[in-house]
Amino acid sequence: MAETAKKRKKLPVVIGVTAIILAAILVYGFVITKSGYWLIAKFKPDTVEQKASFTSAADTTRAISDEGFVLMQNNDNLLPLKTSADSKMNINVFGMRGVQLVYNAGGSSASNVESATKLEDSLAGPKGNFNVNEDLLYLYYNYYKNGKISIEETVAPVNSSASEFIEKPSNITVPEVPVSAYTATTLYSDGKTILDKAKEFSDTAVIVIGRGGGEVFDFTVEQLQLLPDEEAMVDAVAKKFDKVVLVVNSANAMELDFVKDYPSIKSIVWIGYPGQSGIDSLSGILNGTVNPSGRLADTWLKDNLANPTSNNYLEREADGSWNKNSYHYTNAPENNGFFTNYSEGIYVGYRYFETRSMTDSTFKYDDAVMFPFGHGLSFSKFEKEIMAINEEDGKLTVRVSVKNTGTVAGKDVVQIYYNPPYTGAIEKATVNLVDFKKTNVIAPGATEYYSITFPIEDMASYDYKVNKSYMLEKGDYSIMLRENAHVELDSEIFTLSDEIIYNEANDGKRSTDLVAATNLFDDAIGTGDYLTRAWDPASRAFTGPKAADYTATDKILAAMKYTVPTDAELGLKASDLPEYGKTLAKQIDFSEMVGLEYDDPKWDEFVSQLTLKEMSVLAGTGTWQIAGLDRLGVPRTLTPDGTTTIGASVYSGAIMGADGKGVTYPTPVVIASTWNVDIANLMGTSVGNEGKANGYSGWYAPAMNTHRSPFNGRNFEYYSEDGLLAGKIAANVVKGARDQGMITFIKHFALNERESNVRNFMFSWSNEQAIREIYLKPFEMAVKEGGTLGAMSSFNFIGYSWAGGNSNLLTGVLRNEWGFKGLVITDANIYPHMNPIAMLNAGGNLSLDVMGAWTGKNGHNEVMLKATEDPAIKISVIKNLYESSKHMLYAVSNTWKAQK
Repeated sequence: MAETAKKRKKLPVVIGVTAIILAAILVYGFVITKSGYWLIAKFKPDTVEQKASFTSAADTTRAISDEGFVLMQNNDNLLPLKTSADSKMNINVFGMRGVQLVYNAGGSSASNVESATKLEDSLAGPKGNFNVNEDLLYLYYNYYKNGKISIEETVAPVNSSASEFIEKPSNITVPEVPVSAYTATTLYSDGKTILDKAKEFSDTAVIVIGRGGGEVFDFTVEQLQLLPDEEAMVDAVAKKFDKVVLVVNSANAMELDFVKDYPSIKSIVWIGYPGQSGIDSLSGILNGTVNPSGRLADTWLKDNLANPTSNNYLEREADGSWNKNSYHYTNAPENNGFFTNYSEGIYVGYRYFETRSMTDSTFKYDDAVMFPFGHGLSFSKFEKEIMAINEEDGKLTVRVSVKNTGTVAGKDVVQIYYNPPYTGAIEKATVNLVDFKKTNVIAPGATEYYSITFPIEDMASYDYKVNKSYMLEKGDYSIMLRENAHVELDSEIFTLSDEIIYNEANDGKRSTDLVAATNLFDDAIGTGDYLTRAWDPASRAFTGPKAADYTATDKILAAMKYTVPTDAELGLKASDLPEYGKTLAKQIDFSEMVGLEYDDPKWDEFVSQLTLKEMSVLAGTGTWQIAGLDRLGVPRTLTPDGTTTIGASVYSGAIMGADGKGVTYPTPVVIASTWNVDIANLMGTSVGNEGKANGYSGWYAPAMNTHRSPFNGRNFEYYSEDGLLAGKIAANVVKGARDQGMITFIKHFALNERESNVRNFMFSWSNEQAIREIYLKPFEMAVKEGGTLGAMSSFNFIGYSWAGGNSNLLTGVLRNEWGFKGLVITDANIYPHMNPIAMLNAGGNLSLDVMGAWTGKNGHNEVMLKATEDPAIKISVIKNLYESSKHMLYAVSNTWKAQK
């Protein structure tokens, strides 16, 4: 009886505790986060709209890869392989990446790729029309699954998912089957090797090599070369077969000079990361149903260390690995205070190799470059020439004829470069891409004519030393039609009789600027030792940092300890306070704001209704969302991460309360390699349609940092080494998405070209010419031509200011010069240097407060609200919150405008 009484007494306690725990779970899952809604969404079937958008997006991935894959080499016209509708051709596929392709990489742009089309299925299906050697497939299946060397029949392994938030560096490669498997005589009862049997099956071999990628790490030199197990496999296969196709499944430029040792490797096809269904394009290239028209978006070197950025990228250890503390200030805290010198200046990628080739007789171009920027082959041949060049209204029009002299219909790319006059006053490359055009499909024997028009001011250089503005020096400008950055086909001279200086003291601003550009990044110049055409071997570009560079100045150390300036220091007074928290005679609903221009006075009326708490919630809770305001009819805007997909991950889904997952597209470098702005627009439109179907109105993409070095682990997210190519492609992705009501957050703004320690107080040093001509160029075009409504700042410092708190970047350039009217969000705001008040002061608007989103308290919205109570900084904080609210709500109103 006593025992029963005790149990009765405990029962209410247990029930009470259980109820508290259950209530806590419900509050966390439905109030603090939206993880409960996210879990519920997982059980909902796809809607008709979602299914339609996915089908359309899968077709888009194929359209991108059809034009983005690059035929690098095709000796003896090995490709296309001869197949027919009546009989399938046998084919051997070697290399573990043949059964475990890299479809996408890890990090914030990761996606689940388990359902992506397998290479063997594509080859054997109607897109390929091949019989694939199954013994080889089983060999790779078995070894991948359990390390067993066997050709026993087994099911194919699932495609490796790239859904990890942070991809481990060890996952960028997969172990190859030991070379002993190729010489073993025990796999068949007749004692023949698998290579013997493969040769009997087909005289053609396809070798697939690949590399993954992801956040937080950078490739070592060796990881972009053949690894020992790959080298052994390639050696065995290439010596056995006379017809070998090498498929390169890497977004980063690898060293391929080894092919010279194997005459049997006749063809090389680069596919980057193909996304959901892009691998079908490889099957089409192999069998000839797809005529390749892609062109490289980067220079591929025989030795990646020949790149002048290499000595300033990371420090190499004796074993070839990178020093984890590369370029750390010796007098800074142990885990903080790193630097990277952009000592090569404007001479990035082809600009260095082509300029040096043309100005230094001792430089051996062919010893350095494997494939030039813009290179790509076709199954057809094209003849191109300049018909005429005309100048009118400050623009040049280049008229070009393109004739298909081959036997196969196909597309070509018209690439226009210029070589400006050089006096030494301003550094200039001898080869600069100024415009391009992807042709239509041209029939054999047919000739088409294309007019390419660009403003003369697009050839201006930035003079950061004397005039501190863009300028065109007088003299002869060679306008060149090139097959690629290295091979000139035709040229004409355009002569500028008088110099043009784009500042208010001389010829006024450029036509696309709101105000004339002038020096804003003098404090980012660092050592000031930048590469010139003197090609001084003692330059930091070639030697790396000097001993003195490793000691942080007092100013650098002070920059690591941000102090919020007072209102008095900013020159603000009480009259600068905007009106807020007003009760209007008739409340303005957000629906009334849709379609209004940013400068419409009604915006100030609407924003004046917001309370300080509402403004702080808008600015401080930006993790995968822009907060809604039910009182005023402002919808909550969902903004998932991306670059290769638009969809919820395990991280973003739980905060957004949504689970819609979009298709994985080919990576941005593949899109850039199409050299087709219409394809880029199609991709943006497709993303926008998927977003609408899934309830998303924002996209943390596209990413458009520069391929400064092949070693960056996130190059797969970025377009190119060339700012104009990246900019035109990105601008059209942005425009396509915006037209469907999407806020695109172009990222990472700016000078975020390295992963190692970029989150640990890393200072990026560069001169203003390189900053503007190389690294800001894609962002500028995405704003001016694409009309982006969003931008995401980067982790690093530019000069003495964190990029997300750099007023010269976010206000001086982005808003004042370029006319940007949208909102700027930080990158993941979880590091101590990313001060949310510094963000507001600089012109940033929204904090991606990851920890606040997950915990529901001590968020940056609370930090901001508390700051409004501080008498010393109250005016600036409120003023900035007001402006931020206006920028954000204007952007959100434009999503409504497009979607209604």
